[in-house]
Amino acid sequence: MVGFLQTTVLALISSGFVLALPNPISYPALKPDTLPGIAGATQLTYENEAVAGIDILEQWYGSNGLWNNEWWNSANIITMLADFQDFSPGQVSGYTSTVFPYTFNNAPSWGAFTGFINQYYDDELWWCLAWIKVFDVTGTQMYLDMASSIFEDAKNAWGQPSCGGLYWEKGNTAVNAIENSLYLTAAAKLANRKPSTPSGGYYFNEAIKAYTWFVNSGLINKQFLINDGLTAGCVNNGNTPWSYNQGAILGGLTELTWSTGDPTYTNLAVNIANATITLLTDSNGILTDACGTCQGDSGQFKGVFARNIQFMYNRADGLTDATKAQFKTFLQNNADALWLKDQTGNYLGPIWDGPYVTADVNSQSSALDLLVAAAGVSTASG
Repeated sequence: MVGFLQTTVLALISSGFVLALPNPISYPALKPDTLPGIAGATQLTYENEAVAGIDILEQWYGSNGLWNNEWWNSANIITMLADFQDFSPGQVSGYTSTVFPYTFNNAPSWGAFTGFINQYYDDELWWCLAWIKVFDVTGTQMYLDMASSIFEDAKNAWGQPSCGGLYWEKGNTAVNAIENSLYLTAAAKLANRKPSTPSGGYYFNEAIKAYTWFVNSGLINKQFLINDGLTAGCVNNGNTPWSYNQGAILGGLTELTWSTGDPTYTNLAVNIANATITLLTDSNGILTDACGTCQGDSGQFKGVFARNIQFMYNRADGLTDATKAQFKTFLQNNADALWLKDQTGNYLGPIWDGPYVTADVNSQSSALDLLVAAAGVSTASG
């Protein structure tokens, strides 16, 4: 299969598409002592903190299979739980063995949705990625089949905007980074799980098409941050480079390198990750977003980046020891700050460097993504 995928890539390159990326920037490494007085905890410590946070999260779980009736946010919770089960099933599988099938069977009935399809392509693709991850940790085919079904709705709309790519919302002409990042990542993940179904290269071709469009769109700025979207004139709108825009694409780029053996994709992911760690953090190296207390949907954003840094740390081909050390330090420092400064009674707020403000389901879920990610890069000794 790798040979087939590499041949496809070479064909696309020979057809003349151009990658409009800026030159890479060398960012300084984050030092382990960035946060004075805090050292990286052990894997078990982070796992136990995550379990305590999940116990709080459970109070928001409803009979419809959603947490506090939050739609795309609940998809992210499912993904976080599957990530946790991936490397520590003993801590969470007793819970997920019920939650995964219950949400799968009950959530689509909420809001008159069918098959996790609604009016927003990014919402749908969050669910697509959630069920891919659940398939990964359970091996249950119905989850992967659902992911494929969800993906088809976005695939049928790809390329409709005058700027190319995918609309954010059905009936709305806005083209934003998030739905296109998610499309690329979902296609790349499906390609590696269903390389010959429904036909050879079916999903891989979509992933390469999305990648080619994305890097030529101008969404990636000269600092290697991804801005929020495109103007009506199809140029970078210069709007906020939210943390989840930086995180959502990393997993897809990592999987494209798996597919092809080409380090170009992982190299781009590392550049985006390093830019985020350097430019979207405070003086203590703690990830921030430009939304102040970041309550509501925006409270979900940072966890997406943390989740994908952990995925790269453990699964990306060709990472240097220095890059892996950078990622580990970043996740541990952020998780330690969160628990020290942004937690009360196991409620986890939206400002990881403190002070604590009232947690909601989104900040709890996002912070749990961080704790699970920190556990995923740590060992018994830290």
